[in-house]
Amino acid sequence: MPFSTCWCVFTLPAEIAQKAEEAFRAEVVSAYPSLADDSVWQAGMRRAVVVWTVNATVRSLPRTVEDGPMHRTRRPVATRRQVLRHRWQVASTVEGFPAFAQTVQRLLREVAREWDVAPLPRYPAFSPVRADQEPA
Repeated sequence: MPFSTCWCVFTLPAEIAQKAEEAFRAEVVSAYPSLADDSVWQAGMRRAVVVWTVNATVRSLPRTVEDGPMHRTRRPVATRRQVLRHRWQVASTVEGFPAFAQTVQRLLREVAREWDVAPLPRYPAFSPVRADQEPA
């Protein structure tokens, strides 16, 4: 779940996301040594995904009635529905919170009938350049 508080969120290639998490963890362990323990780190990450998913749902869901961009800008930006659905997809596999996972899975089933949106795309920097595009 990359950059969970940003309106300009897209997806990252898995290897880039892993490297970013490793770099962050390497720095934060100096202040919180207990996070060097994988079980402590993973438990905290699962809780963070749950909390941020609930937060994003509460804040964004009322504004998805009429889908629109997360922010008004000329740059590429995902829609609220794309971001929220992506967050639910990530959260639907979180272990240790079965009622939460079931709730998110049900939300995904319900919106699949109503929301006709493309998957959340990759950050433009990680997207392949099409033949009809000129390099910037």
